[in-house]
Amino acid sequence: MRQELPASGAAAQAWGFGLAPKIILGIGAGFMFGFAVLLFSFPLIAAPVDATSLWIVDGTGAVLLGFACFFVFGLIALARSRISITGTTLHATLPDHHNWVLVPSFRSVAVELGQIRSVDRREEAVRAFGFTTMRRSLSIVTTSGERIGLFTNTENAVGQMPIDEIAAAIAAGAGIGVTDDRLVLSRAAGLYGAASSAWTETPLDAAGAAKVRRAAARTVQVVTALLLLTLVVRACT
Repeated sequence: MRQELPASGAAAQAWGFGLAPKIILGIGAGFMFGFAVLLFSFPLIAAPVDATSLWIVDGTGAVLLGFACFFVFGLIALARSRISITGTTLHATLPDHHNWVLVPSFRSVAVELGQIRSVDRREEAVRAFGFTTMRRSLSIVTTSGERIGLFTNTENAVGQMPIDEIAAAIAAGAGIGVTDDRLVLSRAAGLYGAASSAWTETPLDAAGAAKVRRAAARTVQVVTALLLLTLVVRACT
């Protein structure tokens, strides 16, 4: 979502996430948390059950509680992530790393547009557990040679930053063009939209890129089929 901010002199622009993805994540977190509480309360509202059944119920509740926390962390990331251009300065509050329980951390960036020598975007393919997912990432390089990863959009994610629009605005302010670094295989986590600041991967050739995109398309088909199967099973039970 793009916003025009009041500012003296040059117009200010800001990008963040709209209300819709925040509502979706909020509803998801509430549903998961409520269901987890219901499962943990099961021994209090149902007849006595054997220890094995109780262990299964508690284990399922713990998993749902974990997903609820993950949704809340994602909601926090959506609420805090912001990129803006005010006058001749690029400002950003961005997801950085996360700890072992997936709690996100954030970093602040402030760079003069005149100190930006390159605005780069690229596609990233990430392989995990036999599946391939696609992302689009944006970064800048300063005149001192420092690369700063700005944001990463995961394909088909709930919320998306307008990477092309942001890249064009930064490049226009810096008086340069936008560089397309093509498609690479990446190992960066990219969780919550955290972008890598180390673009050392070699871009794939046309044949390699086509192969990766086919694998990503198959991943989408498999995930969609599993979701439909889950809905059918739930409707029949």
